[in-house]
Amino acid sequence: MQRRVYILCLVCSLLAACSSKSDNTPTIDVSDAITFGTVPEGGTRAATLINNSDEAAFRAEAFSVYGDWLSGTGARHEVFHDVRVSYTTDPKAPTGWIYDPIQHWQQMGEYEFRAYWPASATVLGTATARTLALEYNMLIHNNDMMVAYVNCPTKNNGQPVGLNFHHTLSAVAVKFQAPDAECEYRLKNLFFTSLNYIGALPYDSTDESPDVTDMWIYNEGSRSYVNPDDIMASERLREWSSADGRLIPASADDYPEEFDFFMPQPLAVEEGVALPSITFTIDVKWATTDTITMTVALPTTNSAGEPMVWRAGKKYIYLITVQPDKFDIEVRTTEWDDVDASVGDLVFG
Repeated sequence: MQRRVYILCLVCSLLAACSSKSDNTPTIDVSDAITFGTVPEGGTRAATLINNSDEAAFRAEAFSVYGDWLSGTGARHEVFHDVRVSYTTDPKAPTGWIYDPIQHWQQMGEYEFRAYWPASATVLGTATARTLALEYNMLIHNNDMMVAYVNCPTKNNGQPVGLNFHHTLSAVAVKFQAPDAECEYRLKNLFFTSLNYIGALPYDSTDESPDVTDMWIYNEGSRSYVNPDDIMASERLREWSSADGRLIPASADDYPEEFDFFMPQPLAVEEGVALPSITFTIDVKWATTDTITMTVALPTTNSAGEPMVWRAGKKYIYLITVQPDKFDIEVRTTEWDDVDASVGDLVFG
């Protein structure tokens, strides 16, 4: 009988200890642990998902981080290698962004961090905090892709590491308007052709701006990441269609601003090669309903006559004005990173 009582007491003690540990787990010691958190006030750029300024969209996806410790002698030691950092609502996580296992600051030296979002992005080669190359394929990917880079002293002045993420893609939209319309126009489908659809974006700490690279490499010298025969796609890229069609309004202000993701790229191509183009089909209703399919080449120069280039972090709106006898196209360019992220969130300020 005494033996059974002893065993019962031992089990109760262990259960109590486990309960106490789970209920009173100490928070991470921010003064010693490396944590990722709110970007300090004065951050230069705020990043948002296309048509979505809600930072919860970023929290829904993990980012991945590389980090090196640089000793006072100049030696470089890897601390983080493609470590996933995800968001949690657990109040015991000091900034909400967690990873495992926790790493702690060295007593001296400095750190270099490079991160990409989402963590599911394709990374090429042997990536480090110093050199990183991302791959994007428009035939496969349909998500935003962002990178961040920061160099900071050890312990970061007692603050979490703030990562300022930047867009690596350009945002492209096609909008229609039919001012002075003599008839009703309905857009039935739309797609792009003859675009560079796959490439690699290299980041290297030896660059003058190690946190910003705005052009992708397709097939250049020794950094050839794609088969030259596959650079241009004949497939219909980002096709949109509707059986009923979409009524084209008199003003583009009433046409939905639906952006898509594309790699930054120059739009001019070699002589004899098809130009990057938009193809669309419109039903024209007057006495009868006629169906017209048009292919419009994207402008290869801007208003100043300079070569047209899609650059990272910018939005491009191709405004097509429909008239009874022709179609006009105009390009409007704005910054993508023009919406402030809410105060208190890590990303992306």
